[in-house]
Amino acid sequence: MAAIIYTVIKEFFVEIHGYPVKARILSPINDDKTFTFQVSSHFKNTSGQEANVPASTFTSYANAERHLLGYLEAFQNTLDLGGEVAPGNAF
Repeated sequence: MAAIIYTVIKEFFVEIHGYPVKARILSPINDDKTFTFQVSSHFKNTSGQEANVPASTFTSYANAERHLLGYLEAFQNTLDLGGEVAPGNAF
């Protein structure tokens, strides 16, 4: 598989229930129509066994940012309702 080099467009640092979470919006270099986001910590909800890992690609920066902020809100809501941070996750 060929390597894809990304540029970091924006970085967020937030604290959710005492967990420091770093989040990034990225785009492949030389491609202004593909955006993705990644976070340094993921969460597990009480009904699922696997970490909720974002893996979507977006066609605009605004959509990527909106989905990232929605993901961070879901992260906090899940911890509010008794979920947990999935161990061992990082960029």
